[in-house]
Amino acid sequence: MKKVIVAMAVLCFGVASAQEVTNDSIKPISIDSLQQAINMHQLKFDALNEQLSPLQEEVDRMSKLKISGYMQVQYEMYNYQDVPTATGPLQLKPGTAETNVPLTTNPTDVTNSFVIRRARVKFTYKPIEGVAFVLQPNFSFSAVTLKDAYVQLNDPWLNTFQLWVGQFNRPDYEVEFSSRDRIILERSRMTTILYPQERDLGAKFVVDFVNKYEIPLKIDFAAFNGNFGEGPIANQVSDVDSDKDIVVRATYSLKFPNAGLGIDFGGNGYFGKNTVFAAGTYSDINNNPFTAAVGDKLDKHWIGAELQLYYDVLGGFALKSQFNKGVISGTSGAAIINNNPSFNFSGEREFIGYYVTLEKNFGSKYQAAVRYDSWDPNARLSGDAVTVAPDLRVHTWSFAFDYFFNNYTKIALGYSMPINETSSTVGGIYNSDVKNNTTTLRFQVSF
Repeated sequence: MKKVIVAMAVLCFGVASAQEVTNDSIKPISIDSLQQAINMHQLKFDALNEQLSPLQEEVDRMSKLKISGYMQVQYEMYNYQDVPTATGPLQLKPGTAETNVPLTTNPTDVTNSFVIRRARVKFTYKPIEGVAFVLQPNFSFSAVTLKDAYVQLNDPWLNTFQLWVGQFNRPDYEVEFSSRDRIILERSRMTTILYPQERDLGAKFVVDFVNKYEIPLKIDFAAFNGNFGEGPIANQVSDVDSDKDIVVRATYSLKFPNAGLGIDFGGNGYFGKNTVFAAGTYSDINNNPFTAAVGDKLDKHWIGAELQLYYDVLGGFALKSQFNKGVISGTSGAAIINNNPSFNFSGEREFIGYYVTLEKNFGSKYQAAVRYDSWDPNARLSGDAVTVAPDLRVHTWSFAFDYFFNNYTKIALGYSMPINETSSTVGGIYNSDVKNNTTTLRFQVSF
């Protein structure tokens, strides 16, 4: 029996020894294979990294580019009116001079229309911290126009100063407030006349004390060519004289978080000249005629004040107002340089303009607003003393109601009701108010 037990023990030992030998022989082979596999994958990873490196650079470059934009398509109902002007009869569409339709090219009355009001894409590229390039074209049926093209430099040391160079909005509250964020569909008559096309070519220096010093004071100082939005497009690509228009604007913000109240207020000044490019008979601010020669300078300056009040009650409430008073000048005639399309008049005029807007939010889906704006192009004459239509005062009531279909789509219903001053001296349709009201249903998509 002992022999049998010893034999079995020897056999088991032999089997165990045989298993250890087998394991020892496999381990070196697995490690080598694994090392080879690792090396092979490492090569693949290196090759893949090499392939992805340019793509990563491209992704990094694209991450510095921001693309945004919006489109406004609308249906309008209005009453075109045949309006006599110094250059002949026009069919006047209220709101903007862009849509004045010469009677000779559209002899029949049009009372409703579909319109692409704005279609814009904005490219903002920031290659490094503190530097931005902005380009914004606007697309229309017949042409692509350039709205913004500028470089913005921010100082990296104090985070207080900015330099803008190129084409951009003139410093003004209503001008700089984006068209896609407004409740009232169009800017006030005063703003469209004082700042035709809103933008100009030039440079702007900005001092903003809020980031570094926590003082909510901002000052804009700008110099522009002064002829953008005036006269033929071909004359706006470069300056038409050596004079520059100077614009200064200062704003201050007060916040009262506990009361849910915010107040922004400020003042502005505009100082420039218009060069006479068509000799003829003009009239001064006292309505006296004078003969102007080519090269003469017409005055153009005004000062103004602004106020925006925000109150967080029942969904949000805002009261916004601006006032400007000064001298505006121009030359009548569509082909004349420095002819403001919204101030088609030869001479200088002392004007007064203002507006008051009341805005209200109703939850996150609805907004409503009403605005009263006044534009008096000749503050020294009124009533029957006014002898020409461009000198008549116009008060405009504007109403709007917005519905946000989603975060990117808005449907707006607007109504504009201009009420002109009457003058039997001017006569014709100006013996009473011209019925040139406009109803607009606008669809806006932004991204």
